[in-house]
Amino acid sequence: MSNETTKVAAVAMHSEMGEPDANLKRVEYWARKAHAKGATFVLFTEECITGSMNKSNLATDQIHSIARNAHELAVPFLESLCYELSITLVVGTIEPVENKLRNSAYIVGPEGLLATFSKIHLPGNENNWFLPGDSLQIISSQGWTFSVGICFDARFPEIFRAAAYQGAEFFLLAVGASGRNDLVAANGDQTEQAKAHKDLNMKYLSSRAVDNGMYVINANQAGKSGNAWFPGLAQAIDPNGNLIAEHMPNEGMIVVEISREAISEARSSLSCTLSTSRPAVYLEPTIIK
Repeated sequence: MSNETTKVAAVAMHSEMGEPDANLKRVEYWARKAHAKGATFVLFTEECITGSMNKSNLATDQIHSIARNAHELAVPFLESLCYELSITLVVGTIEPVENKLRNSAYIVGPEGLLATFSKIHLPGNENNWFLPGDSLQIISSQGWTFSVGICFDARFPEIFRAAAYQGAEFFLLAVGASGRNDLVAANGDQTEQAKAHKDLNMKYLSSRAVDNGMYVINANQAGKSGNAWFPGLAQAIDPNGNLIAEHMPNEGMIVVEISREAISEARSSLSCTLSTSRPAVYLEPTIIK
């Protein structure tokens, strides 16, 4: 590959609830598989390292203890792995912040920890669990620029536009959505649940890609963990809004090649509104009564 293309993997990984050591070993397994397929960037799921402990019967003190242990283990582990493989990883976790928690993702490159992104928009009872993040990071690594969101952040087009304005070429979404557990059959078949999540994603992620001329890639947890079933879904959408890769249901991975030429062509199209947007006008509307 030239510097005009690269490969991005998205892993719909199964996370063992409250078992960061086991989950980091699973991250390593999939990272090595992605590297073997030529991936430079690898996206993992929301709360991947710790499991979605807000969807478990674990006691509050247990959750805080596991989150602290996960943080101590994860950063040096991921830094070593990224250095060895010369890759950039985005891996979700529950992060301890003093006596509170954040729903976060470690962004680690060959040179070490680049950033820790914390979920900006918290749905429903996640407000009872987590502090919201207050920063949208635009990250440059290995010659490419990208941004990151977690699950419900996908519903807010503003962050995609802000990222694109600052040069992001692709957007990575770590997901841990377990909605439509009613569709999981008694035998644990998650096909219908995964289809429901796919249909929902395609309603808005395609427009995020087209509006901003960027690739949008997501990965959702897989399997039964704690009190929830997760669909096991990974998708990649190109800058024209086309679904170019997909894995579902259950644990698995996609690897896609992304192209600066495709981004440039999409951004020169009238379908992409990035260059014609006028945010200053939207911020100060004229109110007529």
